[in-house]
Amino acid sequence: MLTWYRLLDNAKSSFEVVAVARDYLATWTPAELAYLPAKVRPGKLRDESDVEELHSALVGEYRRAISTGPTLEALQRLTSFMVRASIRIAELSETRPTAEPDSSKPKLAAPRRRH
Repeated sequence: MLTWYRLLDNAKSSFEVVAVARDYLATWTPAELAYLPAKVRPGKLRDESDVEELHSALVGEYRRAISTGPTLEALQRLTSFMVRASIRIAELSETRPTAEPDSSKPKLAAPRRRH
């Protein structure tokens, strides 16, 4: 599991985060996925909004969970990973440079010098 987290941490773009998440989900067997409640079984991950939606659904389900054993373990594993993926996407969006500086701030005139 630490390797998957390391891959998320090393991702340089949200596209890479989505790719890592997609690859991670591909390692889950049908039997493992079957332990998850049907409403949070992952579908296709195409972009960061899919990661965010799955993350939100998993966290909500985890809060309401009354499961135990393998069902709870599968929910914990996937929720933990998707939380980390969501955090990484947020970190990457914070560091993305903006195209133009904020031009809505008024510019102050330079003080006039007296001769």
